[in-house]
Amino acid sequence: MLIFLAVLGPGLITAVADNDAGGVATYSVAASLYGMASQYFIILTTILLGVTQELGARIAIVTGKGLADLIREHYGVRVTVVVFLLYFFVNQGVVLQNVSGLKAAIQMFGLPWQSSLIFACGLLIALVVILNFKNLQRLFLFTILFYGTYVVSAIMVKPNWGEALRESLVFPRQIQIGDPHYWFTLIAVLGTTVTAWGQFFVNSYITDKGLKPEQLKHEKAEVYFGAFLTNFFSWMIAIAVTYTLFANHIQVSDGLSAAAAIRPVAGHMAYLLFATGLLAASFLGLTIVPLATAYGFTEFFGYERTLNASFLKGKVFYAFFILQIVLGLVAALFPQVNLFKLTLYADFFNGAMLPVIFYFLIRFSESEKIMGKEYAARGFSSWFVRIFAVIITLTVLVSFFGRFL
Repeated sequence: MLIFLAVLGPGLITAVADNDAGGVATYSVAASLYGMASQYFIILTTILLGVTQELGARIAIVTGKGLADLIREHYGVRVTVVVFLLYFFVNQGVVLQNVSGLKAAIQMFGLPWQSSLIFACGLLIALVVILNFKNLQRLFLFTILFYGTYVVSAIMVKPNWGEALRESLVFPRQIQIGDPHYWFTLIAVLGTTVTAWGQFFVNSYITDKGLKPEQLKHEKAEVYFGAFLTNFFSWMIAIAVTYTLFANHIQVSDGLSAAAAIRPVAGHMAYLLFATGLLAASFLGLTIVPLATAYGFTEFFGYERTLNASFLKGKVFYAFFILQIVLGLVAALFPQVNLFKLTLYADFFNGAMLPVIFYFLIRFSESEKIMGKEYAARGFSSWFVRIFAVIITLTVLVSFFGRFL
């Protein structure tokens, strides 16, 4: 247990941060449209999240390098630039979701949202710049506790647990299974759970934490625990929305409208709990996702990157982190802008990028030259990721053409 606590952090924080404000919005929108059928991939998604994060952890612990470092070293500048531009585009969409989530949560509590949003973003930047790695990790782990509000919300709506299990785990009967819009939504749900940025972040964060090969077994357990916990929370969010909004044929477009619609159905306390969870999710996502991009940028292009560095020593790393938040804040300060409406599209493209990331995970984790004979991945993990890359690619193509053409 002491060894497990020593490695605690990377897998749990990365996985739960997948349920950021954009994730909460995506789960809410999807559940309002399709009920518990929106969670139909949850078992496979949990396994996929655990397997891919474990491969990333294995690469980071054995090589001492982040995923972006290895892409630059083995594939050259052109591939590096293309991958980074795709990565930045997808991640900035997620950052915009999280700023909007923070804005929505502030509005739910009746605070003056513009000044409060500026203050909150400034506080977040200050904490990342001032605190060292260990203290920031404690703050991240503390924030995760607030996700428990979604569990309470789900219980308060008095769901039909048997029906929820059948619709999400056996076979959905309350929706049209052949609807391309449904499969588009499932890819969006997958893309907010198994994220492109998460694959980069867990590598970089473990490298920053300095875990050693002898800790790999315990880190693997921590990664799978994080995968289970994050999907448990997403299932509870879907429960809360399904048995309030979907049951009453109320469709929503974002997390704010979901919480507002829940209040007359489930009461003010359920509304406050949902708002509290969204606030925590926004703070965690608005920290982790820009950090993931900053890690990626500095690794791709060879700059200093560590949360233990001073601002002057790691100025490129911190500047890139701050830039993303400022861009999101400027966009969100316009009252008429609702960036939450991008949520399904942003997460769909996140899901669509996964096969590209999986390619690099497989190539690096299976290479005996990079990993050594003892630690090179083989067997179930490699084949599972390959199969899912094909499934995701085919589903993306079918749902994209079915929705837009």
